[in-house]
Amino acid sequence: MLIQVIMRYVFDNSLTWSEELSRYAFVWFVYTSASYAVRYQRHVKFNFLVNIANKITPLAALLIQFIALLFWIGFLIFLDIYSIKLVMDQYNTQQLSPANQIPMYLIYIGLPLGSFMMTFRVSQHIYRLIIDVKKHVLKTRMN
Repeated sequence: MLIQVIMRYVFDNSLTWSEELSRYAFVWFVYTSASYAVRYQRHVKFNFLVNIANKITPLAALLIQFIALLFWIGFLIFLDIYSIKLVMDQYNTQQLSPANQIPMYLIYIGLPLGSFMMTFRVSQHIYRLIIDVKKHVLKTRMN
């Protein structure tokens, strides 16, 4: 991208390949870094229901979190399936990018890759939440 800026503003001549390559790199970055955000729970979420339920009982807050994670993983499984179909369609068409002549299916692979990584991370959160619920139930039984 830096080369593109220098070529455009210093030499008044832009490159055709650098802008396209940086766009595709950005797409890959977004989809693969979304998994990182899921791992550390840095994604956009609304905690007002969880906070209200936590005032009633911590178990209700855990239940709301569990339901939200189930909806999320349902969406991700849908995304997994259809992103694979998209990549397969791109592979079958053998379409190439205009400037760099990169096969477009290589560009589109970033979507299912990121989606699979997010599905894995959400599955980890569901597993940890189940462990927390079990601990909470055992703790309340002991009291």
